Amino acid sequence: MTQPHNPTRLQSLDELEFSAVLSDLDGIVYRGDDAIAGAVARFRSWHDQGLPYCFITNNAEKSADDFASKIIGLGIPCTPHQVVSAAEVTLAYVSARYAPGTPVYVVGTPSFKNRVEAAGFVLASTAAQVVLVALDRQFDYSMMKAALRNVLGGAELIGTNPDLIRPVDDGFEPGAGAIAHSIATAAGVSPKFIGKPSPDIIHLAMERLGVQAQSAIMLGDQLDTDILAAQRAGVRGVFVETGVPINPRSAVKTEYLLQQL
Repeated sequence: MTQPHNPTRLQSLDELEFSAVLSDLDGIVYRGDDAIAGAVARFRSWHDQGLPYCFITNNAEKSADDFASKIIGLGIPCTPHQVVSAAEVTLAYVSARYAPGTPVYVVGTPSFKNRVEAAGFVLASTAAQVVLVALDRQFDYSMMKAALRNVLGGAELIGTNPDLIRPVDDGFEPGAGAIAHSIATAAGVSPKFIGKPSPDIIHLAMERLGVQAQSAIMLGDQLDTDILAAQRAGVRGVFVETGVPINPRSAVKTEYLLQQL
């Protein structure tokens, strides 16, 4: 999809024609534990109309079941099948390239580590063949040192996503991408990122909904991940201004701008 030069400012999504919705979560549906204004009503309306939607998140903290429970708790109908996370596509990527039993050093939540083990890998602090980085609010210097030593020892550095910041209740916090880049900078390597802006996660969501790119829209709040992933998948991207502020220095230009859902 060719990048637009002058984004169209929408007053409402009703100005567009589409038959399926792909949407980010953080900054679009909720911020922290609170729903973002307009989001619940909009998704409930789409549900009542029978319009299919799927949530696509770079957040690897929770399982699809946990995300669905949170979304339902906000008042939006959702099943785990309607959530595609970077953790899911990252583990699929690693599983396709490394055999069961491969030692992996993981930076991430206990839930994410459990899923890595469930995928057949062995959690290891040394002699790892893969260093897998997701969001971890407990990340510290000792973890960075362990990751660095494994990468210097030949381990592949893989990040669930390149997000540098993410919206939370009281502002913003560093994202998984910031953690991965700190390790990569120290080790002098380039990390492999699997989530958005890779179009693979968009393709998986469309496959679940049974829709084609031209009939869908992607709602997001980050140009370099959400909107770029949409463009690479041939989907119209709508930048919603309820999350991360738009980056004027980004080479990525959105097709549409929307103040809120």
